[in-house]
Amino acid sequence: MDGLLEAGCQILLLGAPGSPVQAGVTVSAAVETAEIHAAIEAFAPDIVHDHSNAAALPPDVLRPTVSTHHLNGVPERQINGIYLSCAQRTAAGSVSAPVIRLPVNPSRYPFQEAKDDYLLFLGRVSAHKGVREAAAFAHAADLPLTVAGPAWEKEYLDALLADFPHTVRYVGEVGGGTRTRLIARARAQLVLSQPWGGPFGGRWIEPGATVVSEAAASGTPVIASDNGCLPEIVPGVGTVLPVGQEITFGDAKRVLASLPTAQAVRETAVNRWGHHTIARQYLAVYKRAVSGEIWT
Repeated sequence: MDGLLEAGCQILLLGAPGSPVQAGVTVSAAVETAEIHAAIEAFAPDIVHDHSNAAALPPDVLRPTVSTHHLNGVPERQINGIYLSCAQRTAAGSVSAPVIRLPVNPSRYPFQEAKDDYLLFLGRVSAHKGVREAAAFAHAADLPLTVAGPAWEKEYLDALLADFPHTVRYVGEVGGGTRTRLIARARAQLVLSQPWGGPFGGRWIEPGATVVSEAAASGTPVIASDNGCLPEIVPGVGTVLPVGQEITFGDAKRVLASLPTAQAVRETAVNRWGHHTIARQYLAVYKRAVSGEIWT
């Protein structure tokens, strides 16, 4: 929302109680269909932007509507969809819907040029996210791997810690300054997503990868697999490795040595995904929808 607010937009946020309030944002905790209708009609927005995969949006809202798809597969609402990557769009069966990357506000992510000597995995501790592959890379590089994120599959985490006892340091879920410092200080962030069964069924295709833009905004380069969106967004802020590639000590050292500088990574992130840039792209799509255009 930062970019839209700075562009002068007024926003109604249908969010959970306790959602942060800021100038230009009206927060409604409406849940029931009638409440959502009433909140939208009272605010009278020019456009409704759904991020819930139609889970929270009544189907008969009488306002121009667009919907950003954040998951795998075909979205519940295909009319006026927006995708995070070409790979995600293709998997959903669309060829012409807009692709708008995930934004990042660089003021929320401290830049640190000097890095500590650890690698970072940030996200859900699950097989499709490639945590084991990240640990194997770190082990080959003879560097510690900090793993931060929810671990709902206890057996997977236990096996990871048993197999890489001297490599993996699991710190659980992190937020706030702890999270941004971990990102900023890491030598590299590992995003080795795997095309296996995902949490919603079907082959996992990395849809947008928030962690890539967050790391890059902090000046932290990314080492990624070639799954889903990653080959589209990582070049320029890191390097892409083929899924299934065996990594030796020499391979790992060459990859680390080839990474772009922290300053170059930060500049690329801001130019590509800065919140002002992404807000302008969304405003252009909003105008299309408000004018009556329909796409799939």
